[in-house]
Amino acid sequence: MRTHRPVLLATLLSAVAALMSAVPGCGDDETRASSGGPEPTGGDFFSRYAKALCDRTFACCDAATRAAHDLDASSADACASTLEAILVAVTGGGEVNGTFVPEKAEACLAEVDAAPCAELQILGVLLGVNDGFTPSCLDAWDGSVPEGGTCATDWDCARDRCVRSTDATGQTTSACKARAAVGEPCSSAFYCDEALRCDQPSPSDEGTCAPRLAVGASCKGSLDCQEELRCGEDDTCQAREPAGGPCASDGDCVAGTACDGATCAPLGAAGAPCSADSDCASFACAAATGTCADVCKGS
Repeated sequence: MRTHRPVLLATLLSAVAALMSAVPGCGDDETRASSGGPEPTGGDFFSRYAKALCDRTFACCDAATRAAHDLDASSADACASTLEAILVAVTGGGEVNGTFVPEKAEACLAEVDAAPCAELQILGVLLGVNDGFTPSCLDAWDGSVPEGGTCATDWDCARDRCVRSTDATGQTTSACKARAAVGEPCSSAFYCDEALRCDQPSPSDEGTCAPRLAVGASCKGSLDCQEELRCGEDDTCQAREPAGGPCASDGDCVAGTACDGATCAPLGAAGAPCSADSDCASFACAAATGTCADVCKGS
């Protein structure tokens, strides 16, 4: 089950539409530059971040896959040129409201370079990686904008995320909105810090953020339980079943397995037969061969 979003991609998606016409055209260089080299600075991070994303995407994804997801850049360098221009435009000239953290930025670039191909996200030239594999990227800046302050990206915010909203007249605004801590109000788990649940009397009632529950605690659903647990048929948090254990759905099985019939079974390795992406450990079932592959799926 993939619940992570690509770092900053959601923020960029809501900001980029009005900027696309201003983005410079693509170049034609084919030279591949690695994310290694001197420690990044705040001034060159966008360039190196865009290059790392494009290099990884072009290394993982063949031309047909890139075209299927509307990434029509002729090369990784052309892709990086366009993506960097978008990042600079969205941030109002490449300025972030915060303190640059070089060691986190360097770790971010290395994480992008090592990301599994199946975890890449492509929406045209807007690229991202499942943030479970790039935990350092959001910490490349210590944002200084407080909750409620105007922001351009998540990097600006002191707590978590930049949320964009559009009113009835079509006017778009953005503000930093922190995920709620323990004891703060919520309407779903989405509004709480990671590792917390939204404790609600009923789905329609406002709740409060609370720690996720341990084995044996009473639960209403698996999101109430700690990540490695599930909410069992007796409405208590239980360990997920290992390979060979009984199941009614994929959520009953430990990571790396899925419910096959009524039994948890290991996900297929590269070359194993498959009929859907969810059959494979790489989350990539090649339709042409009907086998699992470590290839880019693009979304």
